[in-house]
Amino acid sequence: MFAGCANNEYSGNTYDSRNAGEVSRAEQGVVISVREIDLKSEDTMAATALGAVGGGVLGSMFGGGHAKLATAAAGAVAGGVAANQLASRPTKGNEYTVKLDNGSTVVIAQAKDPPISVGQQVRVVYSSKGRSRLIPA
Repeated sequence: MFAGCANNEYSGNTYDSRNAGEVSRAEQGVVISVREIDLKSEDTMAATALGAVGGGVLGSMFGGGHAKLATAAAGAVAGGVAANQLASRPTKGNEYTVKLDNGSTVVIAQAKDPPISVGQQVRVVYSSKGRSRLIPA
């Protein structure tokens, strides 16, 4: 049930379905440094709500009468807390410093997917919505 709480929104390979058909600008460059970082989600409400609903449903399977209500409530609280803790856990990522072909330098933080290393030619993709990503050239 909590597998849906895993966070891959920071990957260079993950696009939101609303990005389909969106035109993005791209620049070529080379990675000049890579540093491991923690990526922490700030939106844990959806995971907490999902965990609470799942825990409530699971809890309602036990007991009878008023006890069924109590186990459902306890399950909702436990599920919400557990899902929130999982969603709040930082994801390991990398901070990439890229020297662009035009001479400027940019820094992008994203998950380690796709794997990118120092010296590698890359493409920096700039979304019109402000989210940029780094992909191998």
